Amino acid sequence: MTDHSISILALVLCMAPGILHSVEVVYPMLVRWLVNYVLPFFEPGLPQKSKQLNLKEQTAMLDAALEAAPKDKKVAAEDYIFILLFEQLQGALAFLAIIAGILYGMQIPLESRAVLHLILLVISVFFTLVNANHAGISFLGNHPKVSRNGRNVGIVFSLFWLIASALNYLAFTYACV
Repeated sequence: MTDHSISILALVLCMAPGILHSVEVVYPMLVRWLVNYVLPFFEPGLPQKSKQLNLKEQTAMLDAALEAAPKDKKVAAEDYIFILLFEQLQGALAFLAIIAGILYGMQIPLESRAVLHLILLVISVFFTLVNANHAGISFLGNHPKVSRNGRNVGIVFSLFWLIASALNYLAFTYACV
């Protein structure tokens, strides 16, 4: 594999979250599409219509969370739900910004991609650690609600992001020469 192909592969792998989460830019509640159509493969299984969340159910779940909050903390509960969806939207936008940077980076010479590969290396390492945490290796943070499929995602994507980290490290070193 050439230096250039390693760089391109590293860049392409780092487009995955932007591709998967892009619909959330339009409407954060569309994350249910990942729940309905992507996560079932991690059971392992295929998506089944009878097990899929719809918008009405998703909204009811958020309403139930608001109802469960203490009455004197209703505003804080509303702000909490707002922040969850707001951060989801901002995360999707950040992933799309990364895709824009990657698409630009693919057009420039390898020697000019060092900063891009450094940023993607840092992201890849952090994503490796977060996914390893969800897989059950608790050394980075605490996610109190990891589902079985979430654990399986953590296992698979720990390896995915480890590979992306290695490729971005190599591409960074090639770009710095």
